[in-house]
Parts: sequence; C-alpha cells; structure tokens
Amino acid sequence: MEEADEIAQAAWVRGWEYRQQLRDPSLIGYWVNSIARNLFRARFRSVQPASLEGMVDPSYTMGLEEGLEVQRLLEKCADKDRALLEKTLDGYSAEEIAVDEGISSTGIRVRLLRIRRNLRQQLALAA
Repeated sequence: MEEADEIAQAAWVRGWEYRQQLRDPSLIGYWVNSIARNLFRARFRSVQPASLEGMVDPSYTMGLEEGLEVQRLLEKCADKDRALLEKTLDGYSAEEIAVDEGISSTGIRVRLLRIRRNLRQQLALAA
C-alpha cells in the first residue's frame, strides 16, 4: 500500500513538472493515471528477471512446462521477431517499444500480430 502511495505521489509530481504538455485540462485525472501506470510498469520491470532464463525456473509464476513451450516458440522466430516478443514478455508496452525501435506503436502492434499469426500457422502445420 505504501508503494502505491509513492507511485501516486510521483505521478502527480511528474504531471506538475510536465503540465505544459497537457492539452485538455478536463482529462487531467486520466493523464495522471496514465503517468502512474507507466511509473508502476517501470518499477515492476526493474524487479523482473532480465532474460527468459527465469521463465524456465519453476519458482517463476509461469510453470516449467509453459516456460519451456515459450522458449521453444521463441526459437522458431527470427532474431528481430524474438527480440520484440521478449520485450513484450518483459512487460514493455507497444508505446515503449516503439520509442526504442523508432517506429509508431501501431507499427509495433502490427508486427506483433504478424509474428503471432506466423507462429500459429507454424504450430498448425506441425500438428
């Protein structure tokens, strides 16, 4: 609970610092909530395992069999596609990935859709 209070307070401080970016004052609650959500995600990512090795660990929230299946699916992907999927598994949003990749968040979502569709087709052919 204390951590939630800290994140909320930090969101309001950050909102105040960047208040000139707020286009519509009637949306201030939504805007500050989105800042808080991004701060939470950033804090959550900092305590998560940095690699997929943690997914194979049975103490991780994902079971051993599921982790192995994810690892097997990732091995079927091209390096660029695998890196994108790993970022989403690490909790990064499409918007955050888009900044790193230098393309729009819509472009990231389309790439993820195509990657998932391709994996589904590969699994269907293998079955």
